Amino acid sequence: MQSFRVGPGVRSTMIAMRFLVRTTAFVGVVVVLAASPAAAAPGTRHWFYWAAPLLTLATIGLLIALAFGYYVKVLRPKYRGR
Repeated sequence: MQSFRVGPGVRSTMIAMRFLVRTTAFVGVVVVLAASPAAAAPGTRHWFYWAAPLLTLATIGLLIALAFGYYVKVLRPKYRGR
């Protein structure tokens, strides 16, 4: 049977991926717990009062980035003759 050895670049990538997965899982759990009805005290605003404007701004920013990227990668070279 042949042993499996990984190089230094692969090892650092695996460590980075583990960190990313753990961090993403932790943030996901925190968001779910913070958005739960048990976290909302009586008389306070729910999580969607602040999430809706952030999601709207993020969507608008994404649309602007897509339009700009399309212009840079497709339209500008097309009309410049490249």
